Amino acid sequence: MRLAIALVPLTLVLACGEKKPPEAAPEAAAEPAPAPEPVAEPEPEPEPEPEPVVEAPPADNADVNLTVTFGGGTTNSGHVRRIERSSDWYAETGWEDSAMKTTLELEGHGTLKDVPWSDIKSITVSPGTVNNDTDCTYSSEYTPWMYTCELRTPTTAITTDGKKWKVNTRHKWRFTYDDGTEVEFWLTKHPARMQDTEMVSLDTVNPENYSIYKDLQAQLRTERESSIRSIKQ
Repeated sequence: MRLAIALVPLTLVLACGEKKPPEAAPEAAAEPAPAPEPVAEPEPEPEPEPEPVVEAPPADNADVNLTVTFGGGTTNSGHVRRIERSSDWYAETGWEDSAMKTTLELEGHGTLKDVPWSDIKSITVSPGTVNNDTDCTYSSEYTPWMYTCELRTPTTAITTDGKKWKVNTRHKWRFTYDDGTEVEFWLTKHPARMQDTEMVSLDTVNPENYSIYKDLQAQLRTERESSIRSIKQ
């Protein structure tokens, strides 16, 4: 009896064995995460505008009181703070303002001399007539050719020591007064310039354009009426 009772529990244990855990139910497929919203790039700050370059006014190089009289009686009078001379005869390539470049070339008394404007007491300009005192020419160094007519305007100067001289300079001059007024003028010769509109070729029968001379002389007749007559200190 004891043996039979003892075998029963063992049989029950072997019959039952180990229990497996129940299989987990398959999970539902996860929904994809929403795409992140795009991040707006910050707009770049505008670059600051460069400060405007303010050019310093040209330095004064003169200290003289001058009265300039033009044809018809027009005058400019006052304290001149700047005197400039053109780099070339026709003021086409700029201006000079150094002491060496702004002196007047005077001829007389058996000599030539360069005199600053402060030593000039007065200047007298006597323009000729366009018909009789104009020299016209052309320059083939330009393309097209450049034509020039110059009215002779004999000019004399009296220096502060009382001597009279002939003025030789052909450059253009510019005075600047304290109030900013500018006057420009030529001494010795008053030019008018014009460049042809047509090119000259080897086939050109009459290369010199005489009609331009007529136009330049007409310009000189007009400008002569208001050209410079005198300068006095």
